[in-house]
Order: sequence, then structure tokens, then C-alpha cells
Amino acid sequence: MPERNAIKVENVFFQYPDGHEVLKGVDCTIGVGEKVALIGPNGAGKSTFMSLLNGVELSTSGRVTIGELEVTKANLTEIRRKVGIVFQDPDDQLFCPTVFDDVAFGPLNLGLSESEIEARVQEALTLVGLTGFEQRSSFHLSFGERKRLALATVLSYQPDILVFDEPSTNMDPLNRRKLIKWLQQSDKTILLCTHDLDIALDVCDRCLVLTDGRVVADGTSKDILYDRALLETNHLELPLALMTHELLHEKLRTGQMDDEHRRIIERFLHAHRHTHGPDQHEHVHLHIHPHGHEHMHHHHHDDGHDHHAHDYDYGAEQAALHEHGDADHVHDREEESPPEKKTST
Repeated sequence: MPERNAIKVENVFFQYPDGHEVLKGVDCTIGVGEKVALIGPNGAGKSTFMSLLNGVELSTSGRVTIGELEVTKANLTEIRRKVGIVFQDPDDQLFCPTVFDDVAFGPLNLGLSESEIEARVQEALTLVGLTGFEQRSSFHLSFGERKRLALATVLSYQPDILVFDEPSTNMDPLNRRKLIKWLQQSDKTILLCTHDLDIALDVCDRCLVLTDGRVVADGTSKDILYDRALLETNHLELPLALMTHELLHEKLRTGQMDDEHRRIIERFLHAHRHTHGPDQHEHVHLHIHPHGHEHMHHHHHDDGHDHHAHDYDYGAEQAALHEHGDADHVHDREEESPPEKKTST
């Protein structure tokens, strides 16, 4: 956990004028430079939580602090320089005649010089891949381009904290991947309020689970997003990537298929199939490989034993990896496999 807090929320309650209570004693801290996902079912209070961070709404009771500055009416101008919110619908943030004007709006209101405004606009458009779009109409862009433009309008006034409301909604796969790459490389403090648990797994080191106005879980993304029981209890599902691995692994274990289709699935899962012992029972290993991300590490025996899944830290396992290079990842052989890290039941 970073030593300094970017965001501190202390026993925060929020109630609308009609008496509907949305947040019910929320406590959390987010350190400078952390990337955190706020997840939960519809109606949990995620959007309200997000709106409290730059004073769009003010808490009914409790305290929200950005850096050393409490979110109060007196501090809203400074708070909004520190916290930039990128809304789910980009059209909520785009209202000027041209792309340049939209991105320049924030720096203009900061009272910056013309040359500084120009520099910030160019830098923000470069970061989101919209260089050359300056004189185009914002409303003639594609949805994905408008989504990136909305991010540029926030980046141009250089806030310390970026808050995203469903950043990947309605984005095509290519622009979604570009956004993920940008988020991974950013050194900003980032909060993603999202139902897209795959982007949370790709980008964030930590997750907060908000249900019925309360933080019910706070932990590493791996601990939270691999926990099927926790997610289902809170009306969420495993990230699609993990569900796909589970389904294909189960297909390997139980499915009737020809050798070609078996090899395709095994190659996709980076699987190794061996036979073991005098009874020649099959044994499937799913290993971590140096792809820049982690995989669950599975051992399955087709001898009636239960299926086990363990995940290991990439760095700790690096020395134990097999060296495959670009070679085929699939091996079918009638011999005892080399020693590997295993966990017994």
C-alpha cells in the first residue's frame, strides 16, 4: 500500500432528499498511484461514491478527503483540479464546436496562457491517439473516438486522480485494448467504477466490492476476482477470461473430441498432457508462461481425484518455468513427467 493517500473516505453516508439512503458508512483509502476497481451490482452506490470524490454530490455525513483537502463547498474549485471524472457517456462531456475547443476548455478555465493551452491540447490528443483531429466536430466522431476525446478533455487539465465510470462500455475490441494499454501505463491514481471485471483484472491491482451501500470486500484483484463464491454472493460473475479457462479445462477433462480439437484447446490453455505411473492415468498441467500476465496453475488427474487449481506469483515461479520459446506447448508422452511444484489435497 502506498504511504500517502490520494483518497480517504471515512464513515460516509449519503441520502437523497426523498430519504433514499445510498451509502451506509463507507470507509476506504486509495494510495497515490494505486489503480483500484470499484465493483458491485446495479444499485450498489458506485456512481454516487464516484460523484462524492469531486463534489458533484456532497456526503450527508462522514468525510471525504482528496490528498490533504476535504471535499467541501469551499474547496470545490481546487478539488476538481485534482480529480477528473470520465463519464460513461462521452456526450456528457463534449459540447464545443471542435475537438480542439473541447480539450482546451479545461486549461482555458485554469487561466493558462495561449501557448500552454495549445501544448496541453496537443499532449492530451497525442496520449489518446487523436492527433490531427483538432478541427473536426466532436459529434461527427465514432463512439470510440468520442470516448477517447472525453478522456483527453480530462487529461488536458492534468488532474492527479482519474475516475472512470464504465470506461469500456460500448467500445469496440481494438479501442478497448488501446484504453487498457493506456491505463496500464499511466502513473496516475486511477479508480475504475465498472461491471467489466476483465478490465479490472487487466488494469487494477486492488478491488473494492460495494454492495447495498457498503464495502463488503477489499483485497487484491486476484483474491477478489478469482473468488467465485464472493462474486456470486454479490450478484457478479467471474471475469470472462477466467470463465473461459474453466470451461475449456472442463472440456479437456470430460469432453469427447478428436485429437485435433483436443490439441487446439490444449495449445490455447498452454496445457501439457502426460501419462503417469503403472496405470497410465492422464495428467494435465496448465502452467504460467512468460507472457506478461498470470495464468491459474492447474493439475488434473483422470483417475477419480478432484480437480485442484492454484495460482502462483509470476516472479516466484519464473525459475521453475519450462523453456518453450516459440515451440508447441502440447506434449503427449508415455513417461513420468519431470518434477513440478504441486499442492496436495
